[in-house]
Amino acid sequence: FDPAVGMPDKVYSRRGCFIDKLPPVSTLCDLAMDPADLDGLDPLFHLLVHAGKRAFDDGKTASLDRSRIGVIIGNLALPSETSALLTRNWLGRTFEEQLTGTASAPDATSPLNRYPAGLPAGILAQALGLGGGCCTLDAACASSLYAIKLAVDELLSGRVDAMLSGGVSRPDPLFTQMGFSQLRALSKRGVCSPFDAAGDGLVVGEGAGLFLLKRTEDAVAHGDRIYGVIRGVGLANDVGGSLLAPTSEGQLRAMRSAYAKAGWNPGDVDLIECHATGTPVGDAVEVASLRQLWREDGEEGTCCVIGSVKSNIGHLLTAAGGAALTKVLLAMQHGTLPPTANFNSPQSGMELADSPFRVLTSPEPWQRRSDGIPRRAAVSAFGFGGINAHLLIEEWLPVGATLAVAQNSADTQNRAGTRPAPTKDLTEGGEPVAVVGIGASFGPWQSLQEFQERILGGESPVTATSPKGWHGAEQSGWFRAEGLAATPFNGFYIDEVALPANQFRIPPREMEEMLPQQLLMLQTAAAALQNAGIGRENKLTTGVFIGIALDLNSTNFSLRWSLPEQARHWAQKLGRELTLEELVQWTTQLRNAAGPPLTSNRTMGALGSVVASRIAREFRIGGPSHTISNEEGSGIRALEAALRQLQSHELDQALVGAVDLAGDLRAVLGQHALRPCSHSGNSTPFDAAADGTIIGEGACAVVMLKPTRRFYWTAWA
Repeated sequence: FDPAVGMPDKVYSRRGCFIDKLPPVSTLCDLAMDPADLDGLDPLFHLLVHAGKRAFDDGKTASLDRSRIGVIIGNLALPSETSALLTRNWLGRTFEEQLTGTASAPDATSPLNRYPAGLPAGILAQALGLGGGCCTLDAACASSLYAIKLAVDELLSGRVDAMLSGGVSRPDPLFTQMGFSQLRALSKRGVCSPFDAAGDGLVVGEGAGLFLLKRTEDAVAHGDRIYGVIRGVGLANDVGGSLLAPTSEGQLRAMRSAYAKAGWNPGDVDLIECHATGTPVGDAVEVASLRQLWREDGEEGTCCVIGSVKSNIGHLLTAAGGAALTKVLLAMQHGTLPPTANFNSPQSGMELADSPFRVLTSPEPWQRRSDGIPRRAAVSAFGFGGINAHLLIEEWLPVGATLAVAQNSADTQNRAGTRPAPTKDLTEGGEPVAVVGIGASFGPWQSLQEFQERILGGESPVTATSPKGWHGAEQSGWFRAEGLAATPFNGFYIDEVALPANQFRIPPREMEEMLPQQLLMLQTAAAALQNAGIGRENKLTTGVFIGIALDLNSTNFSLRWSLPEQARHWAQKLGRELTLEELVQWTTQLRNAAGPPLTSNRTMGALGSVVASRIAREFRIGGPSHTISNEEGSGIRALEAALRQLQSHELDQALVGAVDLAGDLRAVLGQHALRPCSHSGNSTPFDAAADGTIIGEGACAVVMLKPTRRFYWTAWA
């Protein structure tokens, strides 16, 4: 802690809305897996299983075929506490051995903790015995609403009969506190005050908000308690501004899309649960967007309550939309318009008194506009990179209700002219989608031409090599002592990702501080778009879908932060008696030797969602743009999500990619513990001599176009 804002390796606020303790998973009944299998897994997994089981048990599920229930969860692709522990165990011990000659014993942790991005959804699906597909997505702070939108689409298509969706947020709390400190986004007071003149930043929260979703007619038939009916979700990505600065343009496109799908006017809603985080600029832009929407489409004289649950429980990041929607549903259930905490007077320039909006400081009865008119509300969620979502939901009134969710989300949209009726799945004869551009960068084959020669039998004598970027771990004594030196760990590695300084509209310093995953994917996506002949003009009906795993380089900062605890111990091992001043100086030297500090640029360079956002911003793509994680299935899940939206005609075009730097020391050793690497160092699939996996690194991208009468595969050879 240091009260000065922006100090390296320091946080200027200790306050957050943290979860101190979860009940043991063994207290959950009727899991489809042994609770002991969760032992050693990060608290993130435990939190998600607890919330998912509660949501599932709150609905009527006995008659459901669990093979037709899916899971889509918003989740940060950021370090967890235990993925950071892997870094301290392997890179930290290497650093210690190089410094002192010996390495301490590692802390026990499961190798599965290297998978904090996509595996949590898989664990939840396994725990509940669900077989309808699972993945997580990272759309920054809009993730919960993006996940719900994809889950709704699965239901409307008939591919599933129920979905568990929403968001979870439980990354390494030191990383988020440090990152937001470097971005100057935390409240120095430690108080979240949305819309208020005293608002000086956000307060980080932790938690999960999950929902069991069904088609309304099914919920009625099953006898479920229906908390609310989703009428429309609009998604958009900013095409202007910066990764950090929100713009009204993208927010308005998301809002307009939602109202068009629902067939509503903005004045139809009584309550808007805003994204408002307590940051002055973000709150002001959001209110300006709402004022603009009401000027264009709102009814004269209407009044609407706005609020933000972040004033109560902090900003839950990828679970923020889940918390917001929970608040709205409970408000509907209890007929109460909820207040916003810590609000006294609005920001100057917000001009709430001269607007249709008001912020409550105490609860009020939520009266229906008239008999038979349901209570209606909106939920907004906006994230870094200009990722925008707006969800419309109404109270379920069983008496006189005329349209179920499936009818509403299809028939109403048909009347509004926004989308044709849902098409069948491609596997059932749905419309084909054209691939019109390809980019590839795999191991030493850094272009599509080189990759073509490798796979189609051209001259390519390159063979698998031993790793070079393991910080000397493979030469260490602990590596040999654990029997790892007997395996060559040969693979097709990417030793360096280098981009020309003028290739993209990114400042050189910012590019230097991006993690390799972002650089490699941006370069490969650019190659695919160039291959398709697509430039940098605005593309408002194009989306970006990128399959990723956690870039484990993002955990390197944890090693740097742990060194003050280690320095005194290491000094004793070396027989050095240090004064306090000397210890501080030596710690600084150790930190600089271990790696650079987390800066604002490096914070953005480590965020999983920004892998997609950089592509969207660089090529002015305005449709939904986010990452998807399903570990080794991530790329296929991203392709599937894009295919769904192209076939439903929500998008005209999609950029789909996948990237994985699987040759990282922590990734390889984590995989080796579960599925051994080849001892021979040779890749021989299907062969009797096969003795393990060969490591590969790389990225690929394709450009896809929506169905038309005729299709062409562009020539790329």
